[in-house]
Amino acid sequence: MKDGVTKCKFCGKQIAIITWGVYRKCVVDADAVMVEANPEGEEFVRVDGTKVKGFEADFISDKDAEPAYRMHGMSCGRKPS
Repeated sequence: MKDGVTKCKFCGKQIAIITWGVYRKCVVDADAVMVEANPEGEEFVRVDGTKVKGFEADFISDKDAEPAYRMHGMSCGRKPS
């Protein structure tokens, strides 16, 4: 479940929080991307909180792709402390 959109206090990009289960949350980029499943790809999060590994695909494509969100930690410009 996507809880709402806000801004990252470090990079200023739009982010959203996806909640699933009891007290489980994940910070993701606010814009969904189409993901083609592949076990060698990067990790994405579906709107229900489940994760899928894959590669980003075009929205208009013949490939078997589904919408998912990129975890914000992968795209944020913040350096880990």
